Amino acid sequence: MQTKKTFAKWLALLLIITVIVESIGAYCIITEKPVFLHHQVYILLELIIIRKMYNGLIKDKAWLKLSNFFLIAFLVTWFLILYNKSFFYTAIIIGAINIGLLVFLYLRELLLSDEILNYKKMLSFWVSVGFLVFYLPSIPFFSLVGYMKSRDLFPVLNILIIIMNIIISFGLIWSKKKEEY
Repeated sequence: MQTKKTFAKWLALLLIITVIVESIGAYCIITEKPVFLHHQVYILLELIIIRKMYNGLIKDKAWLKLSNFFLIAFLVTWFLILYNKSFFYTAIIIGAINIGLLVFLYLRELLLSDEILNYKKMLSFWVSVGFLVFYLPSIPFFSLVGYMKSRDLFPVLNILIIIMNIIISFGLIWSKKKEEY
C-alpha cells in the first residue's frame, strides 16, 4: 500500500535527521559549543516529519483539524523561542501533545478497521507504540522541568528514548513486507 511505503520513507528520514542532529550535538558538547539551536531546529523538523508520517495513515481528515490546532500552537511557540528561550519546553510539550494525538487517531482508525487482525506485523503500529512510550511521559516531565532543582531526572528521558528506539527497531525487524503479485 502506498501510504505504508510513504510512512517508512518518512520514518527513515526522521531517523537519519536524528542521527545527524545527535552527532552534531555530541560534537558540540565535546568542543563546548552551544547545542540549543540544533535542538530547536530538530524539534521543528521532527514534528513536521511525524505529521507527514501520520497524514497518509489517518483517513478521517476531520479529526486532523484538532491536530492542526496544536500544530499552529506549536509553530507560534516555536517562533517565540527565537525571542525568548524559555518557550522551548512549552514548544516541546505542545509538540508531544500533537504527536500523542496523531498516534491516538491512528490507533483509533486501526482498531475500527480489519487491519487490527495483523497489527503485530505493521511497522506503523510499532512506531506508534514507541512514540507513545516516549512522548506521553515527556508531557508531564517537561511541564515540571521548571520546578526541578537538579537534572537528576533527565536519565529517565534517556531510558524512555532507548525504550522507544528498541520498540521501533523491533517493529522494523518484526513487521512483514506484504508481497505484491
